[in-house]
Amino acid sequence: MHGDQLIADRYRLLERVGSGGMGVVWRARDDRLGREVALKQARLSDVVSGRTLRREARLAAGVLHPNVVTFFDVAADGDELWLVMEYVPARSLAEILAAEGRLPARTVAEIGVQIAAALGAVHAHGIVHRDVKPGNVLIAADGRAKLTDFGISRSVRTDETVTDSPLIGGTPDYLAPEVAQGHPPTAASDIFSLGATLFAAVEGAPPFSGGNEYATIRRVAEGAVPRARHADGLAPALELLMRRDPAERPTAVSAGELLAEGIDALPVDVPKRRRTRRGLLLAGVAAAAVAVVVATYFVTRPAKTEATPPAAQPKLGIGPDPRAADPCRLVDPAPLKPFGDAEVVPDYGNFNRCDVLLHRGDLQADVLVELEDPPGSAIEGTQSKSGPFAVFAASSPDQCERTIQLQDRFAVKVTAKQDDGYHLDLCRAADTAVASATKAMAAAGVPPRATAFPAGSLAYVDACSLLDSIGISATAGVAAPVQIERGFGGWWCDWKSPASDRSVTVMFDRDQPPDSTTGQLVQVGGHDAYLKTDEFATDTCQAVLVYRFYTDAHGDPRVERLRVVVHGKPPSERLCAPVSTLAGSLAGKLPKT
Repeated sequence: MHGDQLIADRYRLLERVGSGGMGVVWRARDDRLGREVALKQARLSDVVSGRTLRREARLAAGVLHPNVVTFFDVAADGDELWLVMEYVPARSLAEILAAEGRLPARTVAEIGVQIAAALGAVHAHGIVHRDVKPGNVLIAADGRAKLTDFGISRSVRTDETVTDSPLIGGTPDYLAPEVAQGHPPTAASDIFSLGATLFAAVEGAPPFSGGNEYATIRRVAEGAVPRARHADGLAPALELLMRRDPAERPTAVSAGELLAEGIDALPVDVPKRRRTRRGLLLAGVAAAAVAVVVATYFVTRPAKTEATPPAAQPKLGIGPDPRAADPCRLVDPAPLKPFGDAEVVPDYGNFNRCDVLLHRGDLQADVLVELEDPPGSAIEGTQSKSGPFAVFAASSPDQCERTIQLQDRFAVKVTAKQDDGYHLDLCRAADTAVASATKAMAAAGVPPRATAFPAGSLAYVDACSLLDSIGISATAGVAAPVQIERGFGGWWCDWKSPASDRSVTVMFDRDQPPDSTTGQLVQVGGHDAYLKTDEFATDTCQAVLVYRFYTDAHGDPRVERLRVVVHGKPPSERLCAPVSTLAGSLAGKLPKT
């Protein structure tokens, strides 16, 4: 294999970037979509490797999470098979440790929260990773930690072991004791490996290192974990993650909570050189079950009195994968019927929302339920309780809002509004919807979607990945430094700058098929797009790009569409040229329908 070679008439190899699991990894360009990807080549001289690659693809395709490297495709080229994955410009944690020796405890805890979130998503799909180690943790340029390499993963639901080797799967230094003893790996084994990975990061070496492979496996099987000397207040969490008895280890979600709880108590006086080189931030942990409950827990952990570890039960929240949470399962139209004929509309607006439309003749009211990321500051409004949740009330003359604070710091927002003349008690309707939502979440948080999004949906696309800061600056005039704000699930993204009056928003939504009121019809990148200025706001221009047509559960036609909006100084007509250019760029980067 060599640079510039074309794979499957689509993927052009650019450079070899490493090897992982059962194959060699290349940075490549998808000529069809115009984006960089990572290609993993199977070593098909070994029959097991080819079978492993196919199974790895099936397993990886089921996991969609911001802290897991995204799987896109399997490409066949002659006798070779290739996995097509998200390309992450990053160093592995193993490379960072080789360069720096060990990392500060606070940085390690931040990495641990993110990888625990990734494992939560992996385990929720019935998969055991089996090879959690520093080499399989990537640290991206924006500080996000990503888990990669499902090469020896195992699907618990199908009991399908992905490696057929009689040898113990995994890396000896990071194995759980029960796996070293020959028992099948489980989700709890992954938690031990996570603990061993974090131990290596904070101590500079894994807990059982030294000697040959067989000596290491023997020490692992004995399960006597040495004391962490440099972990500060992180040490009790590492102890819990690496308990000898798998039943005493926390789940991935609880592990994330434990690590997050102790971050504030860890020292922050990290040398500036190291802080600058890594730039590791807690940002990007969109799905970690994070709740700062007792900042001093790590330092003064109470004595254990039973086998179940503290915080063994997950918080009532959004779950390990925000995109899998279903806002429509928080909606019960029956209690809203006294306010009008109630109709649940799941296919309108962005993927994080669900509407109950109330009808009285030709008039209409809307009770909207939306899932939201943890707020950056305290929620405003009068606080009350509904079941185990805090609820914050706010209202204005034309709508009533209620924000439900979940135990993992995510939120559910309920908004009631109406047409002129409807005469609805908006706050009473909102409170009724809040009662239904908190009842639905009281047992296990926001319920997951009963069915996955259809193949080819924009729900599988991260809006922030579609444009880069350089392109935004050149095309839309958003001056550097460009700040990026990622919305819930990655389903919208803002690019803005304190040095510029221009900003760009890209968002996904669903609606009825467009018509003449949508805007001026133009063609960009093979898609219909509708260009429009806002008659009420002279500082914006938007393009609505039709992505795919589909039929909803009622048999009505719907479209998924992408909206790109440029904000800036009026008149808004000046903003339509960059909007058209950006829409064309976006069209070329969307998956083919």
